[in-house]
Amino acid sequence: MREVMEKIKNDIQEHGLHVMSVCGDDIQSFSYTIGLEETFKHPEIIMSGLDTKLMHALLNDIAKLIEGGEAYSDGDLSDQVLKNYPVKFVSVTNENAEAYLRAAGAYYDPASFRALQCVWPDSHGHFQRHSNNEQTILSVENA
Repeated sequence: MREVMEKIKNDIQEHGLHVMSVCGDDIQSFSYTIGLEETFKHPEIIMSGLDTKLMHALLNDIAKLIEGGEAYSDGDLSDQVLKNYPVKFVSVTNENAEAYLRAAGAYYDPASFRALQCVWPDSHGHFQRHSNNEQTILSVENA
């Protein structure tokens, strides 16, 4: 764990953030940022249900948008993340932040960082209201 935390710290110092990806046979893949809160005073971002390489790239793209002055809050839509589809940002509950963003909680004081989920739409451009096989929704209200 010490080596992982050192890598996170170094990436934040060098790039402004670290992207952590979690995958396994018995869980849905998800990726999230660590460092947006520290570097840009912006909530961390988590995505789920896509290929981890794609989520990693998308989170880096979102970080570049934030670095360029964009800011996202609960309920915001953006058409700058996915080509031809908007994404929606929703607040992640404290319980889900603790459960899913464990490395961020280890890096920060667990109560001192905020998190948003970047929710992607289905093929018809509609946002899920509840978790399903494609994407776990981590907000109180659900997307």
